[in-house]
Amino acid sequence: MIKRFSRKFLFKIIKYCPFNNMRLYIYRHFFKYSIGKDVYIGKSIINSENVEIGNRVIIRNKCLFNCKNLKIGDGTAIHSGNTIIGKSSFTIGRNSRLINDHYIDVWNEVIIGRNTWLAGKRTEIWTHGSIHTKSNLKDLSVSIGDDVYIASSCLIAPGVKIHSINLIGLGSVLVNSIDTEKNIVIGNPARIVKKEIDWRKYW
Repeated sequence: MIKRFSRKFLFKIIKYCPFNNMRLYIYRHFFKYSIGKDVYIGKSIINSENVEIGNRVIIRNKCLFNCKNLKIGDGTAIHSGNTIIGKSSFTIGRNSRLINDHYIDVWNEVIIGRNTWLAGKRTEIWTHGSIHTKSNLKDLSVSIGDDVYIASSCLIAPGVKIHSINLIGLGSVLVNSIDTEKNIVIGNPARIVKKEIDWRKYW
């Protein structure tokens, strides 16, 4: 286990190092992270106990991952300025996208499926709140299925589950789960406005 001082020193090297190969070397050999082939990691900090990054993953600059467990599937791209922080685990499936400046709280677990987008900017996912966080009386984890498109500036409340093949419109506030597929969901609070719509074909 790397001492705290050593970790801080290595993170400073990563933050300012201009070479992807050197950053990958530090994460693989000093932090013992499992990182696949053809991976690009920009000037971003990954501070987790257990890390599994698949093949052809791209992580751009100014991202912060500070959670217990991190798993990123093959072909996924995480763009600049994303923050994923908390004491639990974050998993994102293959060929998914996090665009810019999203905030994901992982006080409880967050799972994002395959081919799913957090598009645009500044969507927030929250997994803690009030007494339930400490007492474990309620499941506050968030799960988002496969082939989900979440537009800019959405808010997702603790405990929300989003079924596969759904489109969440711009600025929506999700306080309840979406239990069925092929919906257009929008509003504050968010509600289903169209059913039996496959956004992959029409958007």
